[in-house]
Amino acid sequence: MSEDELFSNKASNIKEIYSKILDLLKEIGPFEIEYKKTSIHLLNKSSFGGVHPKKKWLDFNLVTNYQIEHEKITKIEQVSKNRFHNNFRFYNINDLDQEFLVLLKESYKLMG
Repeated sequence: MSEDELFSNKASNIKEIYSKILDLLKEIGPFEIEYKKTSIHLLNKSSFGGVHPKKKWLDFNLVTNYQIEHEKITKIEQVSKNRFHNNFRFYNINDLDQEFLVLLKESYKLMG
């Protein structure tokens, strides 16, 4: 699956949100992108973020060692003793607030 295929038939702002997240990450440090069947994994040695494009929003799964409390969180899954998958739901680029940027940096460092 390619990036274009993952974002086809989605609202135009969904790709814009994803691009903004990539821009924020480029300021943090180097990372890899893996394209999966329905998602994109962002890696710094291990996966720290999962991008799930939907028709009208973007779900972003952030890996942490604790549960995040944030208004954009729709689901939290504890996958092991010290790993949590925190699902953010973004409808537009303005949803990417400063708090999310701090959490993104933490997750990037944790998985590096």
